Amino acid sequence: MILTLALLSLPAPAKPTGPGIFCDLYPEAPVCAAGSVSCVMCHAEGGPPSFNAYGTDLRAALPLVDAYEDELPLALAAIEALDSDGDGASNLDEIQAGSWPGFGAEVETECLPQVGTGNSFYRVGEYDPHFAFKRITQDFCGRALRYEERQTLQSSLSALGWGRGDDGGEPEGYDDARQDPAVLELLRDQLEACVQSRYWQEVVWEIGIGVVQPKGYNSDLYILGNYEWDLRLFAYATTGDRDAADLMQAAYLVVEEPVGSGLLVAIDEPRTETEAYAQPLAAQDRFGLITTRHSLAMNVMFAPVPRTLASHWYRELLGLDISLSEGLNPIDELPGVYDWPSPRDVDDKGVWQEDCASCHTTLDPLSYPWARYNGIDLENGTTGMYLEDRATDVLPETDGAIFGLEIQTPEQWVAEAVASDAFSERVVELFWTYVFRRAPYSCEAEEYDALWTAFRDGDYPRADASRPRVVEEMLHELVLTNAYGTP
Repeated sequence: MILTLALLSLPAPAKPTGPGIFCDLYPEAPVCAAGSVSCVMCHAEGGPPSFNAYGTDLRAALPLVDAYEDELPLALAAIEALDSDGDGASNLDEIQAGSWPGFGAEVETECLPQVGTGNSFYRVGEYDPHFAFKRITQDFCGRALRYEERQTLQSSLSALGWGRGDDGGEPEGYDDARQDPAVLELLRDQLEACVQSRYWQEVVWEIGIGVVQPKGYNSDLYILGNYEWDLRLFAYATTGDRDAADLMQAAYLVVEEPVGSGLLVAIDEPRTETEAYAQPLAAQDRFGLITTRHSLAMNVMFAPVPRTLASHWYRELLGLDISLSEGLNPIDELPGVYDWPSPRDVDDKGVWQEDCASCHTTLDPLSYPWARYNGIDLENGTTGMYLEDRATDVLPETDGAIFGLEIQTPEQWVAEAVASDAFSERVVELFWTYVFRRAPYSCEAEEYDALWTAFRDGDYPRADASRPRVVEEMLHELVLTNAYGTP
């Protein structure tokens, strides 16, 4: 996930202007180029009020005066030459490089070079097709290689010139197994077989649970929505040759036919009373996971301004958690009302207040385009409806913004979202962290960035691609990375 930066909490009264001041001083810093500034720039990993080493030095350099906006740039500049975290790099060098001046950077053990191991089974320190094939079978088929499969694999790779172990050698003309089309075909065929397995279907379902966060009952009679419709949509959009943008763009419903078979089928319109109850919206009002009956009932409920709906999908499908000060935009001035920048306060919740404004300036405009979607209607005993006259007393117009871009409609919101780097990186992150059970190591960052960028563009260096944002095509490239196939 892209690391962004947030509010600087300091001994002088911290204000929402802090991130802007930081980025005015360091406009070329990667964190500022990404959008805004995170709490961990100055605070310990647990967040405020504890400071990290950089924050401690900054606090010492910032006078206890009211002229916060004037003094903060001077204090930041005053500690540029220090090495707050003691890792051998100055604070300024770390800021410009995109690392954290408050945390020492130690290279993970897994990133240290491995040479001369004399391993007779794997090519330690380089991409090993034996290792990769075995790992594909475990990760995507959910089982170990059978004895006869292991023998066939070893025989096939040896016949191609790729023997086992550090001294296995390679065929003439190749210095990397991934240059050999026959090796690529062998790995590709195994992955294609595995992603059709029941095991991988269950894995994708499990990843979807983390995104949808189901609540209540999985019953089609449940008024708050059967979340299995949401999970089927997630699984359908992230398997096969489908564009993952359907997670937010799909107007279709996904059914399992025959029931219990695991086979998912998209239908354009409900065909039965049960299907109509599951998705009561007209096709033009459907936007994937965002507007399912379950999503609207659980995330909008009774709120005229659907902040929870917007923040949930901003976090789960774009990887930007507003509660962690991620993905925040600069605050616009509200002239002549307050002495600090402030968002609109359409429903009198006090979001203009100094401690609230930094988040709500981003969150509230994210929410406005969704204001016509009803959550729970107790009077009429229904949920998940689109109502043209809903919340018009607080939002006569639903003009909003995402990523600092002005928008008017849910369609525009979704179009900007799926086209963003944040969406592509988040989808890759979901599958990477499931396969590896961790975030990328520092030595894998370049490969990881290249992977989600290729996913976004539909252009991989080794795997075939039919179009952008196809998860299974991305997985074919993932298993060819050094991170995956180098023991």
